[in-house]
Amino acid sequence: MKYTLITGASSGIGKALSYQFAERGHNLIITARREEELNQIKQDIEARYQVQVLVNVCDLSQEWAAERLYNQLQHVELSVMINNAGFGDFSMPWELDLVKANRMLDLNIKALTTLSLLYVKDYANQDATLINVASVGGYAIFDIAVTYCATKFYVAAFTEGLAQTLRDQGKSLRAKVIAPGPTHSEFVTQSSDKGAIAGDGLFAEDAFITAEQLASYTYQLFESEQAVGIVNENRQLVLQSPVYPYINVPH
Repeated sequence: MKYTLITGASSGIGKALSYQFAERGHNLIITARREEELNQIKQDIEARYQVQVLVNVCDLSQEWAAERLYNQLQHVELSVMINNAGFGDFSMPWELDLVKANRMLDLNIKALTTLSLLYVKDYANQDATLINVASVGGYAIFDIAVTYCATKFYVAAFTEGLAQTLRDQGKSLRAKVIAPGPTHSEFVTQSSDKGAIAGDGLFAEDAFITAEQLASYTYQLFESEQAVGIVNENRQLVLQSPVYPYINVPH
């Protein structure tokens, strides 16, 4: 039996992704810190759709947590991995809480990289898909979120590089990056927590899309031949080839 792994699945985009992929017939492994919310999602999805949902409670910002999670899943086949877990911060750089900044680096970069590389190592030659969730902040820097944007620049460049390298080397695994703009989720609240700037009012209400719309966009990216999906200022999905410069070094 094949499964789709979704991290950060207890709310917001991750929760919406869980319902989107389950509706399309994917068995799920959902992971996040909040067990009660995950179990509620599991029960509801299994009642609605003919799929199996496995719950794995995990705080991926903790050291070695990503390795432990992946090792716990060695007995299942992961046809899709979606690295969605992450959070941001609304602060000027000189006001950024360092503890929060380091947790953000651990989750947005270290955990995502670990899971991605372990997955690529095992599934490079299989019909499988890696989707990493970046942000429009991975293609433009905002003054109130310099560190967060830098983490998402990494996610975008790393994933685009994987996509190009896998394709150039004739591997079967596909790597893709989705870059949402403002999306209704817990992101704004989390970004304001211990941040120096309140999130309310930072974005015009008509700039937002729903988490469900973003999940639908992500599935469109999943089904497409393109590696990059960016939600533009008109809240529309733009599917395109990688945009970061890439050099294929002869071996």
